[in-house]
Amino acid sequence: MSDKNGKILIVDDEKTNIDVLVSLLQGEFKTMVAKNGETAIRRAKTEPRPDLILLDIMMPDLDGYEVCKRLHADHDTADIPIIFITGKDSISDETMALEAGGVDFIRKPFSPTVVLARIRTHLTLSRQKRHLIELNELKNRFLGMAAHDLRNPLNSICGYSDILLTMPVDNEERTRFIRTIHVVAGQMLGMINDLLDVSVIESGRFALNREPGDLTRLVGQRVELMRFMAEKKQVRILTDLRVTPTLSFDPDRLAQVVDNLLSNAIKFTPPQSDIHVMTESCDGYVLLRVSDQGPGIPEEERHRLFGAFQKLSVRPTGNEKSTGLGLCIVKKIVDAHAGEITVTNNPDRGACFQLQLTC
Repeated sequence: MSDKNGKILIVDDEKTNIDVLVSLLQGEFKTMVAKNGETAIRRAKTEPRPDLILLDIMMPDLDGYEVCKRLHADHDTADIPIIFITGKDSISDETMALEAGGVDFIRKPFSPTVVLARIRTHLTLSRQKRHLIELNELKNRFLGMAAHDLRNPLNSICGYSDILLTMPVDNEERTRFIRTIHVVAGQMLGMINDLLDVSVIESGRFALNREPGDLTRLVGQRVELMRFMAEKKQVRILTDLRVTPTLSFDPDRLAQVVDNLLSNAIKFTPPQSDIHVMTESCDGYVLLRVSDQGPGIPEEERHRLFGAFQKLSVRPTGNEKSTGLGLCIVKKIVDAHAGEITVTNNPDRGACFQLQLTC
């Protein structure tokens, strides 16, 4: 039996019918059984919920029509596709089944190949529907995130620029206002770039431009570019960059990965502390480790770390801004390279992110 292919709830009061369906499905799907309507409703709510229900019509307590109506009226089970599989064969029976919320109607005796084909089709349609719902929710989070996180910087830009346009200020104050506008505009550009990157990745238009390259050399370059940010916070970046084999990767995208890991480490490392960056090759892999001395990752929050818009309970040590998208982008880019990104807490303090790519 396979959980990956789907979990099917069979609802029928006849043992012979149940045995036939279980025998047909068990090689490809995980099956569960209910012999009456009330039991079917309870089992449909059992976690993990069934991915599809095969429902008979004629049963002693609740008939299939009523079971279907109740399941579709319940928020917890409304999205489970229901296929009626029954000995009733009139047009009116089929009409009632579809009006009750069924997605299909199969008459007994049935063809096993037809039943399997329809089950696979409706499971695919159900998964696609859930994916579209998730994409719509992600889009709404994009809009909400953009509106919320861009409003305050825009207010700052509008306020300072209004002062510059309408009030006399000395050169020192003018320079300070312009510098603030510049910093805030840079933060806004970073947010917009993150939003656009996630949007491209989630839309399926994300493509890599691979070429042979030296990951260690790339990491060294990105570390030098990030040193200024670290030094402003009185954080040292210590490196142990060992010779590694040539890899095929997209240099621009992996530069994003390294930049995000380094900027994340800087955000969560307190002043007067160190960040350790290491590259090496081991057992056919090239490894990059970025270890900080921040608060680490709470165990109960680790599963959320690489999700979009996930802000954990730990906070940057210098009140830095974050969209909650950086590590999500890292994960998507690493996955596209068929690599792996993991995180562990250091024994003393801080977290260690490890990127692993195949040689």
